Parts: sequence; structure tokens; C-alpha cells
Amino acid sequence: MKIRNAFSALCALSLIYTVGCANNSGSTSPASSDNGKLDQAYPLLWEDAHNEGKDWTSHVYDIINKETPDLVQGAEDITAFCPRYFQLTTDERINFWGVLISGIVKYESNFDPTNRMHETTMGTDPVTGRPVYSEGLMQLSYQDIRPYPFCEFDWDTDRKLKPNDPNKTILDPYKNLSCGVKILAQQIKNRNRITLTKGVYWSVIKVNGKYSKIPQIAALTRQMPGCMN
Repeated sequence: MKIRNAFSALCALSLIYTVGCANNSGSTSPASSDNGKLDQAYPLLWEDAHNEGKDWTSHVYDIINKETPDLVQGAEDITAFCPRYFQLTTDERINFWGVLISGIVKYESNFDPTNRMHETTMGTDPVTGRPVYSEGLMQLSYQDIRPYPFCEFDWDTDRKLKPNDPNKTILDPYKNLSCGVKILAQQIKNRNRITLTKGVYWSVIKVNGKYSKIPQIAALTRQMPGCMN
């Protein structure tokens, strides 16, 4: 559920998580990160919730490493989510952002790549000419390609498919995550905060919002080894 223009238990600590590549039918294949692994990485929430979860993790780490590395510098309110963030190694910081992003996804789509929600207060999507829907893991919309041209959603192709067809570009988990992580990174760059009272894309990280899940997401990230004293 998005906020702009209107509005499980944790996995057990893994041993060493190795980032890999996978070829997925109907999806863009995730690439491996530069160093190939994050030592002693804390598992992201979707890893036990979906059979492609570890591939999603690999993909998110790759985006952070190669396309949004400024995230590693942190944000003004980051210690609310990880009190010892600035004592973490680079790999641990990347791991933190992965856990945070998977927490947003948990409360936005419950890890369902084909999840769709009609945004009843947002009118018509100027790209589709149809009612606005939030779609996929990070609940994004086709209209996002206008302010965020890095989002690789192709309505001309998708219009021929059924609304919940997993072959739609917006429902491709890798394209969806790429777009969402970059939107979050842009917010951090522009506002230097994870949570905002206004102008935040996702309602789950809106301060004092009706659908806010900030305490719940912070509880998830604080469980990471190294975040707490």
C-alpha cells in the first residue's frame, strides 16, 4: 500500500550465506554481488517464506553493491532501526538494508510477487488509463515509470496479460525489487531518512500513519547480530 499522492516470526540466524545466481523462467535472472557472499549474513525474511527467497536476497545485495551504494552511508534515523549501525562492517550494513527492505515487503505484500491492491483514493493511472493498482513485492504502479524512469515496467506488453499473470513485468520480482530499492535509495539521498511524516512512498514507513509498521520493522532489524549492544 503506497502513501505518495494520497496514501512472522524472524528466521533463525544462518551460518554463512553465499550469494548465487539463478535462472528463473519468466523472470530476470539475479546477478551475484562483487564479493560473492556476505560473511555471517543474517537471513532476509523472505528466505524461508518463498522458494525464490535466496535469489531475491542475492539480487537485492547486487543492487545495493552496484547501483545504490550510498545506502551504506546510512540515514539520519537509522539508529532507530540499528543502534550500532555505524559500528558495522560494510557487508553488515548491506545485510541490514536487505533485512529492512524485506521487512517493508513483509508488510506490503506478505512476500507474494503477484499481490495486487486497488488504490481507491488515487484515481486513474496515467500510464495504463485504468484505476491505480499497487502491485508485486514492493507494491509499485505503472505510473512510477514517469518519476522513476529506472523502473523497467512495460505496460504495452503487460496489457495483453491477465492482471495477476506472473509474466507481467511489474510482477517480475527482480524488476519489482530493483525499482523499489532504487526508490528507497532516492528518498534516503533526498531526505536522509527512512521514515517520514509526508512524502514517503510506502505507508508502512510513514511516521504516525494509519498503516505504519515502523516499530515492527525496527524490531526485525534490531534482531540482527551487531545492531544491539
